[in-house]
Amino acid sequence: MSFVIDLDAERREVQYPNGIPVRLGGEQFIFPAELPAAALDPILSDELDLVGLLADVINSADGDTGVWDVVNALFRRPSLPRKFLAAVRETYAILLGDQHEEFLQQKPSVPDYVRLTTGLAKVYGVALGKLFRSGDSSANDSQTSSPTSPGTTTDSTPEASGSAPGSPDSSDSAG
Repeated sequence: MSFVIDLDAERREVQYPNGIPVRLGGEQFIFPAELPAAALDPILSDELDLVGLLADVINSADGDTGVWDVVNALFRRPSLPRKFLAAVRETYAILLGDQHEEFLQQKPSVPDYVRLTTGLAKVYGVALGKLFRSGDSSANDSQTSSPTSPGTTTDSTPEASGSAPGSPDSSDSAG
């Protein structure tokens, strides 16, 4: 029997069987190989209401959203930046579990969180924009679609900037 969706098929654990190693402040932290759904709960919470913020910006701009519309929407929610930072920290607490306190001791900066989130999103294959996109996406599944010269770009295309760099204690898979 063939399955349309096989959730038992190869998962990210095959690529990162011991988790995703991340280095910060000379310390190594291991993130789960697969993004737990619960890790998105703080960011998508009703209390944070990012979806409401986006709706307000779009509605107030009459289809022509500008920086001023975003700033006005943020000023109507003065506690949003603090709540957002708390949600980010809660998300990382979920991802890191027992390692979270040690991670916080490294005093990650805002740019650290941005780089880490961007890198993990690439490894996990998740983009928040895709979570909010409508069901009628522009993906082309027609029979006339074909990949663009897979054999010619493989050797010249650099690795993604968010890929985890190897380290002696994390890349040795022989042991």
